Amino acid sequence: MSETQSPEHPALAPFPALAEAEALLEKYEEEPSHVRHVAHLSDQLFVALLPWHQRGLSERQWLRLASLLHDIGWSQTPTGKGHHKESARLIGEYRWNHLPPAEIALVAQITRYHRKKLPAAHHAPYQALPQEDRRTVDLLAGILRIADALDRTHTGKVETVTARIVDSRLVIAAVSSGDWLAERSMAVEKKDLLERAAECPVEIEGA
Repeated sequence: MSETQSPEHPALAPFPALAEAEALLEKYEEEPSHVRHVAHLSDQLFVALLPWHQRGLSERQWLRLASLLHDIGWSQTPTGKGHHKESARLIGEYRWNHLPPAEIALVAQITRYHRKKLPAAHHAPYQALPQEDRRTVDLLAGILRIADALDRTHTGKVETVTARIVDSRLVIAAVSSGDWLAERSMAVEKKDLLERAAECPVEIEGA
């Protein structure tokens, strides 16, 4: 499955922390095809929304790490309950050689909010981040929530995704290979954090 490419935004090249994430993936992830597809979709969304968020390579790399590792917590909870928190814990406890502590905390929190409740005032690890980092978590976790939703059935039905800004709305369009009702319904449910980050409505449609 190829990456979204353009002269302005080439495919994301390997970077040092990525090899460490791959080691974590190999150790803990039971369904690598799903998380790799989510990483593919989240990167496409990041690039498509660049004219709006104007974030750089570091943020794109953090999103890649969080996308690949968002489900490793399943290895710690057979039922999947609370796996987002377990994923964040595993990331935080891993001895990274190429990710500084502040960035580890960011990636862990992006992963933690890929599902369930949004960041809140009583969530201590999130509140411990500097204000700008909390904004970054909201943005990148908001993208990850939608990318994960768009592979709800873990079948890769949504093959690619684009996005555009229309009349103060973020419109996300999916290209699918078949019926993607489950994916679309979940994306509508999980668009809440990106709407909070963007301070505008997010719409999900077919391309």
